[in-house]
Order: sequence, then structure tokens, then C-alpha cells
Amino acid sequence: MLHALAVFTLVFWLLAFVQTLVNLRVAPRLRADARPTATPSVSIVIPARNEAHIIERSVGAFLAQDYDNFEVIVVNDRSTDETGEILRTIRDPRLTIIDAPEPPAGWLGKVAALQLGVDRARGELLLFADADLIYAPPAVAAAVAYLESTRSAMVGLMPRFEMPSFAEQIAMPMLAFFVFSGWPLWLSNRSQRPMLALGAGAGNLIRREVLEAIGGFAPLKNEVVDDVGLARLARAHGYATRAVLADDLLSVRMYNSARAIVDGFTKNAFLALGRNFAAGVLLVVFIVVLHLLPFFLAIIGDWAAIATVILIVATRIAIFRALRYPLWNAIFLHPLMVSFWSYIFIRSVWFTGFRKQVHWRGRIYGRVI
Repeated sequence: MLHALAVFTLVFWLLAFVQTLVNLRVAPRLRADARPTATPSVSIVIPARNEAHIIERSVGAFLAQDYDNFEVIVVNDRSTDETGEILRTIRDPRLTIIDAPEPPAGWLGKVAALQLGVDRARGELLLFADADLIYAPPAVAAAVAYLESTRSAMVGLMPRFEMPSFAEQIAMPMLAFFVFSGWPLWLSNRSQRPMLALGAGAGNLIRREVLEAIGGFAPLKNEVVDDVGLARLARAHGYATRAVLADDLLSVRMYNSARAIVDGFTKNAFLALGRNFAAGVLLVVFIVVLHLLPFFLAIIGDWAAIATVILIVATRIAIFRALRYPLWNAIFLHPLMVSFWSYIFIRSVWFTGFRKQVHWRGRIYGRVI
């Protein structure tokens, strides 16, 4: 029985390895030297809550864009730290600061903040980006050029993740692992199916007329994973969306500790499965069988399991080389990564599934999901 499972995992990882190589080969990447033929006005909308540690650097990077026609709108989402005070020390006519009130009933705070930014924005294009992103000067121009060249309605920008701590090096590669090994990226950009759409908190660039046609953020008012939700909403209305690697031009350090990583992903891990308990059980079983069992069986000498472990490591090396992550991580940390994420997922099931709560940045949203 165990050997049969080992053979099954070997076949699975062979397919995953092939998909990873194909995804890495066909994934588009923003070019720093790309320039659009026209310069439509761009409104960069940034929701910010308790970002005092990064907000000055982040907004400064947005204001330093090598693009002639843009504005930056920061929505201070009722921060309890010095975010608002720091923002008001930045003197630039292209910067607008909005102090968000309490969100309307049924709205999550971040989505309400995004809509406030949209209401004030004047741009023909809107770029929604989280407050902890650092954009290189050519980034906005390159994104506009890509949107123009692909004739897309929306483009999601995938950043480089900075991972200085050991906890980050364990956990954060899962995002890249999911996109390149577990997701048909080769098909996603060529499909109109909403479920295959990818958005990114690092940057969703969308045409204003498209956003207005799909109802703005109102249809997403209680959506925790609003970035992916926006891409899916656009596709559901018949618009073309694409995802593009922007890791040469965008960087982010999402979380700076194991506790922050756990809290950050607890709020949306189970919601990404649509709060489907049957799918959750299957996912836990797959994690154990496909990711952890091969390492145990390899120790006791099962040849299929040993081959599977080699394939897992080869898959990680391919991803880590392409994204310039440390290779020692690729070789040694897979069991720790999936164990860490198993804990996050089980915790997410408890809070967002059974208790129907989202805990995030000092707020508890109950029953809104």
C-alpha cells in the first residue's frame, strides 16, 4: 500500500516538474526598458493601515517613477500608528492623502479604502498596490507598456519577495511554488475562465472603463482576497486579464516574523477554497501524501519515494534559480515549508471556517465573510 502511494506521488511530481519548467519558460516578465507608445494618466491607489515602518520609503518610490503622467493616492485606513503623520511630511503635489472613515456596513476596511481611492482618482488607468511595495523607477512605465502591448483589461504584477529571516525563507517560497508548480500559469494567461485568473496585491493595473463596467469594488466589498477577486470579476464580465512577473522591478517584504506570516495568511488560506470543508480535508490529505510521505518513505529505502524526493528538490531548484532565491533553501526546507503551511491552513479553517471571523491588523471581522 505504501509503495503504491509512493509510485502515485512519483507520477504526480513528474507532472508537476514538467509543468514547472513549462511555466517558467512561458511566464512573461516586465522589461525595465519597455515604454508605452502613449502615456495615459495613471492613478496609483494605495490602502495603508499601520505601515509606519515602510510608508515613507514606499510612497517615495512611487513618486520617483520614470513616467510623465501619474498621481499617488494613499488612503490612510484608520491607522493606529504614525502612518498618517509620516504621510503628511511628504510634500509633493502629485500625492493625495485620504483619511478613511469607518467602512460602510458589510464592507471590509481595505476594500472600502480602495473604493475611496477610486472615487478620488482621475487616471485613465488605475494601479492598486499594497503599502509595503517598493517600485523601481521604470516599473509603472513597463506595466503600462505591457498592458498596451497585450491589449489586456487588467494586468497583475508578481513581485520579488524579500526574505531576510529564517521563518520567511521557510514560508514565503510557497507562494512561488504554488504559482509555478501547482498552477497552470501556461494556461491562465491564455484563458478567459474566471477561476484561472490571477491578481496581485503587489499591483493590479486596470483600465478605468473596465473597473466602472464591473461595478468598482462594490461586488468585492466583503472579499478578503480582493486582488485575485478583482481579476476574477473582470474575467466574469468578459474582460481579458493577465499576470506578469515583475520581480526585477517590484520587491516586497510581506511579513517580518513567523507570527506575522501565520496571522497574515490565516485570514485567507481557507477562504481561497471558498470555505469548502470537503476541499479542505482533501487538501490536508494531499499535503500529507504528496509532500511529506515521500520523505518518510525515502528514509526507509523505497525507490519510488527516493525518486520523488529528487524530483521535489529539482522542482524547487528550478523555481529558486529562476527567482534568484538561495539554493540551500531549495534543497533542504521543503518538509518544513509544507508543515508550516499545514498549520496555517488548519488555523485558517478554525477561524474563518468554524468561527467565521477574520482577524487582521487589530480588527476582527465577524460574519462579514
